Amino acid sequence: MRLAAATLKGRWTSFLGAFVALALGTTMIGTMALVLTATFGTPHPGPQRFRDAGTVVAPAGFAGRPMKAPAVLPPELVGQLAGAVADRSFPVRFDGDATGHPWSSAAYADYHLRAGRPPQAADEAVLTGADAQLIGRQVELGVGRYRVVGVTEGRWFERAAFFTDAEAQRLSPGINALVSDMTPDQLRAIVGERAVVLAGQDRTGLDPDDTGGAQALANAQAMAGSTTGLAVCVAVFVVVATFAFATEQRRRELALLRLVGAAPRQVRRLVLGEAALIGTAAALLGCALAPLAVGPLRGWMLRHDVAPSWFTVPVHPLPLLVAFVLGVVAALAGSAATLLRVSVVRPAEALRESAVERRGRVPVRLLMGGALLVGAVVAGAVVARSEPYLAANVRKYQAVPVLYVGAFALLAPVLLPPLVRLLTWPMRRSTKAGPMLVRENVLTERRRTAATVAPIVIAVGLVGTLLTVQQSADAAVLARQRQEVRATDVVLAPPGATGLTERLAAVPGVRVTPVTSLNVKIGTPAGEQLDSLRVQAVPAAAFGRTFTPPVRDGSVAALPDDFLVIDEHAAESDGIAVGDRLVALLPTGARVPVVVAAVVARGLGGDDAYLSASVTGAVAPTLLYLDGLGESQRPSVERALAGTGARLTTRQAVLAAAHTKAAEQADNAAVVVLGIALAYSLISVAGTLAMAVTGRHREFALLGLAGAVRRQIVAVVAAEAAIAVLAGTLLAAAATALTAVTQHAALTALLADPSIAVAWPELLATAALCAAVTLTTAAGCTARATRGAAAGTRGE
Repeated sequence: MRLAAATLKGRWTSFLGAFVALALGTTMIGTMALVLTATFGTPHPGPQRFRDAGTVVAPAGFAGRPMKAPAVLPPELVGQLAGAVADRSFPVRFDGDATGHPWSSAAYADYHLRAGRPPQAADEAVLTGADAQLIGRQVELGVGRYRVVGVTEGRWFERAAFFTDAEAQRLSPGINALVSDMTPDQLRAIVGERAVVLAGQDRTGLDPDDTGGAQALANAQAMAGSTTGLAVCVAVFVVVATFAFATEQRRRELALLRLVGAAPRQVRRLVLGEAALIGTAAALLGCALAPLAVGPLRGWMLRHDVAPSWFTVPVHPLPLLVAFVLGVVAALAGSAATLLRVSVVRPAEALRESAVERRGRVPVRLLMGGALLVGAVVAGAVVARSEPYLAANVRKYQAVPVLYVGAFALLAPVLLPPLVRLLTWPMRRSTKAGPMLVRENVLTERRRTAATVAPIVIAVGLVGTLLTVQQSADAAVLARQRQEVRATDVVLAPPGATGLTERLAAVPGVRVTPVTSLNVKIGTPAGEQLDSLRVQAVPAAAFGRTFTPPVRDGSVAALPDDFLVIDEHAAESDGIAVGDRLVALLPTGARVPVVVAAVVARGLGGDDAYLSASVTGAVAPTLLYLDGLGESQRPSVERALAGTGARLTTRQAVLAAAHTKAAEQADNAAVVVLGIALAYSLISVAGTLAMAVTGRHREFALLGLAGAVRRQIVAVVAAEAAIAVLAGTLLAAAATALTAVTQHAALTALLADPSIAVAWPELLATAALCAAVTLTTAAGCTARATRGAAAGTRGE
């Protein structure tokens, strides 16, 4: 280790690229590990909505589980508990979706007035988390206009508006929960099985987010998990290439050690010791920088709604320790990939003056690259055969493109010679020395070129492959949505709007299909809950006319009045088959018997389930599909909707809006996932080039003595860098093309003719950015290295 430390001290510039790559890789891993750790656990443990309540009585669901609003308690039970305080929860609109409550229940969530007074009149309201300047003003809350008389502090789990008890009863007659001072045993003796009695921690079952905030961090957790895994892969790929080049630069030095008596195992220990020292120092620096990078990343996540506003990222030692260990392991792995080549260094090579690389290949790196390539093909084949729906979700399919990109990055030394010969073929016919020199330098210094190419393949390849997967997945979801619903126009209904179906049905020539989206729990007649599904309540006559989902089992041709149609995922996971008789528990608390009439293809964007509208009662539709609507009928439809708050639009516009929103969310994730990897790769490219130039001083001096001026030397190195960028881009394009073909094979099992949207514009834009960074670094470092040398003094 002393010799390794002395070597590092004397030739630190030779290890600069490896040190920078490791430090940045550890910073990247540590930052994402801190964010990922912060998304686990329960941020807000314990009851929230009824934290200061004694005992709460709630409507009963399956197996004695509590139900939230809009489920209501039986009126006769409410009459038996006349001394209890009633709580009502109903939707309102204030700065987005909010919840209305009676003021008498505000204290149970520890709400306190910051300004103003409680509501006393029917047209008064108190808002949570609002500006005190609103006091005295009229606001629209979706259920009417009210005068703000007070404001309270906000709560993480809801935006709320409080009304007088009488006004809350008028707006929502049913009682969703009762708070009592009686003991739980006393209440259970009264309510029996008609309701659920909750005390202590059980009161969390009535919270808007009964996971204590963990559910709100799902997106942040998925993004941090994906990026952490990607960061580890990128760091290992780049470090392996960088260490391979660093070892090649020191080949003559290692041969001198063999010449003075060092055994191969001693040389291997020296190389590993150097890697351990570099890895330790770089990992320590990365762990110190990681907490500094957390703040900007958290701010970005909050601004783009990737995480809720209350999300914090504390600095814990464990994720930093994991990042440190991974940084050191990456250094040792990168060094281990070169040990076989180090072992075969011969003492006679110390006498060799040629700067040309010794021909040969690196079995370890070949094996790693080959294994990743085989893994990508096998993973893609398994997905296509058994779980093709994974190809429609970039987070679940991410391993396939990462494996392809990693394989091409590690196999670069093998793939570069024929590729470079093809790219530099026109230079063979040039009569000038410059083009010939560029071509031979790139061909003979294969590992130096590979060390530059590998980060470019990673940067360009990850952008191309991951965005291709995302765009193709979005296109598949959009195609399935178009396939399943054939309506031309849509009426978007406001919450609670009634009478829209009758109004629209009165327009001649227009066929109306009301649809209500519901969260429904399904269970057995014995009371065992099987699943919770997001269903669309529709009339039976809508199938085959408006709704045309791909049917896998059963039939939708002649549906009974109590039908339930589920997708393959629910059928397989819950053990449900066509003909099974179940019980559907509606959000209102009503239990209705249903029969499974058909099983359709698995939904690509969530549950694909349908429930008979005849069993849901008088529930207001969420939207209404219109068929046969011509331009001459639009004025009649607009008049029918006047004053209802409903909006007429086209089905195509609705799909386009949903597609745009999904694309925006995907872009937000890509900024973090790809942005960090891209920045890391570009800095690694710059570090590798800087390290390469420091080892070419003698070469530059010889060129100067041969008559080359400084400008010509810079041009030669820049041309070599340009070829490296072009070669890396072509390898990344190959990885992207293979990813697209593999994903298409999986999507073919879901759609008849899936479209593949290859992200060529983004890939080329990333390649241009890599070219700018690479050429600038190569030219700048070369210009600095040739200043004052023989090459810089001749001809200038």
